[in-house]
Amino acid sequence: MKDSETNTFYDHYGKNKPTKFGNWLVKRTCQQIFDFAQIKQGKSVLEIGPGRGTFADICRDRNVEYWAIEPNVKMADELEKRKVTVIRDMVPPVPDIGRSFDMVLMNNVLEHMDTMTNALIVSKQIYELLNPGGRFVIYSPDYVNFRYLFFLTDFSHNYITTWKRIEGLLISAGFDTIRARYQNALFKGTSCILTSGLAAWLPFGHLSALFPNNKVLNKLYRFQTPFMRRVLIYGEKHS
Repeated sequence: MKDSETNTFYDHYGKNKPTKFGNWLVKRTCQQIFDFAQIKQGKSVLEIGPGRGTFADICRDRNVEYWAIEPNVKMADELEKRKVTVIRDMVPPVPDIGRSFDMVLMNNVLEHMDTMTNALIVSKQIYELLNPGGRFVIYSPDYVNFRYLFFLTDFSHNYITTWKRIEGLLISAGFDTIRARYQNALFKGTSCILTSGLAAWLPFGHLSALFPNNKVLNKLYRFQTPFMRRVLIYGEKHS
């Protein structure tokens, strides 16, 4: 990716200021990911695609060493102002960092891989980047629940993610001890399945696609998507 393209990659997210409720949902989700991954104090984490750095804050508050890979100049600048170690690069491929980690996180990132081949290449590169017993943690939309909204949500969604597809990807990359669950912004397990089924039934996404300039429908759709179902899963590297 050219420098000019990297500089503007996802700049459009900065135009939509998150609400207090939206920030709370993101923080809650990141806390759930942190707890699910069972990250211990003193361990090291690399996040690919850190966004506004919510997971970074949680790690640092709990004395977990945190690094990030971020291609967007503005986001990287903001993270560095908060004393976060940022590698300014685009994945794939995973850059040569010169060290290993206890955990690598892709939070709403895997679905942006262009192809299955790239998804597998990145997963294998992450396997090599992990310490023995390290975990590759993925949080991605469940296409079974999202359906057409999977592509409406983001222009760069390419690689279709479901529980079984991600599980197969991790196994093919060499991981074992696979652990997974369904989750959305508020619920997990059965409660997630029920609420995400209701969220998928709501018409706001379809109406927003039909009337893309309607701000009310866009806001309603943005309220709908956090309650859609995601897959939270990790694979563990052989000890």
